[in-house]
Amino acid sequence: MLISNRIDLSVINLTNLRMLEVVVFFVLTTFTLLVFSDRLKTILSGKLEQRRLAQISKSKHQHISSSSQSREKKEGKGDGKDDNDGDNEEKIEVSSIHIHPIKSLRAISVQNATFNGLGLEGDRTLMIARPSNSSSTSNADANEFRFLTQRQCPALATIIVSLPTIIKDGKQKKKKSSGSSSGSGSSIKIQLSDSSKKEKVMVDISPKTLWDNPVRYQAGLWDESVEVVDVGDKAASFIQSIIVKYNKKKKKNDGDNDDDDDDDNNNDNDDDYSDLRVVAQLPNPHRRVDARYCPAATVDTLGRVPKVSLTDGFPILIASEESLQELNRRLEHKGKDTISMSRFRPNIVVKGLKESFGEDYWKAIQIGGIHGPILHIVKGCPRCKQSCTDQTTGIRFDEPLETLKDFRALNARNKEDVYFAQNVVLQPGSEWKGVKVGDPVKVLTKGDPIWDIDAVQAE
Repeated sequence: MLISNRIDLSVINLTNLRMLEVVVFFVLTTFTLLVFSDRLKTILSGKLEQRRLAQISKSKHQHISSSSQSREKKEGKGDGKDDNDGDNEEKIEVSSIHIHPIKSLRAISVQNATFNGLGLEGDRTLMIARPSNSSSTSNADANEFRFLTQRQCPALATIIVSLPTIIKDGKQKKKKSSGSSSGSGSSIKIQLSDSSKKEKVMVDISPKTLWDNPVRYQAGLWDESVEVVDVGDKAASFIQSIIVKYNKKKKKNDGDNDDDDDDDNNNDNDDDYSDLRVVAQLPNPHRRVDARYCPAATVDTLGRVPKVSLTDGFPILIASEESLQELNRRLEHKGKDTISMSRFRPNIVVKGLKESFGEDYWKAIQIGGIHGPILHIVKGCPRCKQSCTDQTTGIRFDEPLETLKDFRALNARNKEDVYFAQNVVLQPGSEWKGVKVGDPVKVLTKGDPIWDIDAVQAE
């Protein structure tokens, strides 16, 4: 009898334990679903929007195909009439592509490029930084270093950077679009050149070299903190020497009288920039774009928004030739010189819009056909005094900010902000797809423009 009771008690205890496990599992599952319900909704919403955009893309390309076939038939009949078939869409195409290997140094124009998880491959993966307590880093910063750009140092515009190349066994090879450089004895290098004397220095930025480098800093980039790797004394000394020579020349030319527009740029002609460093973003970085501006279709399967390199905040900047033409028309009307697109440092320039600044209203576009990458326009790009810097000479002017204030102060929250070009993020699945000059651009969806939620920081 005693043995039987013990067995019964054991069975009861085991049953209770199993029931407790079920209850705990149910509670944990419910809690997890509640916590991540918003993220799950975003993921599901994103998948539905991606599917909708795929259908829109298919429909638009089918329409193009049918219109083309109809046009060919009419031309075959020799009626000599233009055939629109109701196709009044803009014939937009990519007119130029630009990559900036080092933030704020001179851009490189290319005929084709590849998208990766950070934007255009090779774009702004390095930057210039100085200790947070130096004269040019005006903002208080808890980080060891803070980024330096043409805003504080226009001389950076005079430094030429090469696209990365693979050096293997002492021989230079063209870098493949995949970005791989894991072969034995290989490294990726960029070349810095002085535009005046063509002096050069090479910088190793291969992933292995960066990972193995123990010299790392936390650097402030606007209101973010990013971990960066110091790429060595040679690059830092080279850039520092160019800046010093530029400032000495400027001091001699203008008698050390700064222009009014330079009063707050901290470009001290007596600063020797001896504490300047060239730093690189670590491979596989964790920095991501501001989620407040990203539509659901841009999140990945874990609900995360896209990553970004060392840009000001978003991976890609797109502008149109028509918008620049309108700006230049207004400049000419004032009797002022026109400017080039390089002032705005875009990645992708397009042409063929029926109206200037039509890109303000884009929401999703596809480049290069039905299988091409899909990009989402997330918000306008506020312009600063860097757009007033000539990207060849480093000379700073009052324009185009003065004229942009006349018609591009569009943010109701802050009328001081002026906008030119649009920030863009990739839709998941578009990584490692290419873009080339001449590619058609299809506008899939449109909507109201988005401007900055917060006041734009001046630095």
